[in-house]
Amino acid sequence: MKCKQGDLAVIKFSIRQENIGRIVKVAEHIGHFGQGSLFQFRGITCQAAITDNYWWIEAEDLNIGLGPSPRAYIPDSWLEPIKPNNKEKDLTAEDIEDRKFAMDLMLG
Repeated sequence: MKCKQGDLAVIKFSIRQENIGRIVKVAEHIGHFGQGSLFQFRGITCQAAITDNYWWIEAEDLNIGLGPSPRAYIPDSWLEPIKPNNKEKDLTAEDIEDRKFAMDLMLG
């Protein structure tokens, strides 16, 4: 697995295109499931899009099939963990969001 619980990560692929590029908190490991497998987690029926480990992720601006949501599940391989270099060990989620906002402004 690339991610671990508590990591900040960027969504690099998603069924919902509007989620690509969002920064999320990797909240909780759900398990490893084969493509097409159905699994229950906290009363929610989920289906594995690909064979992979799955995580619950959290962010304020996620979109799921039912609309906006603060949580979603996603395969590990669709996330890219954000690993600060030694000079940036004390970065917070807010610092990273500020940098992302600045980049969005510069790139238009």
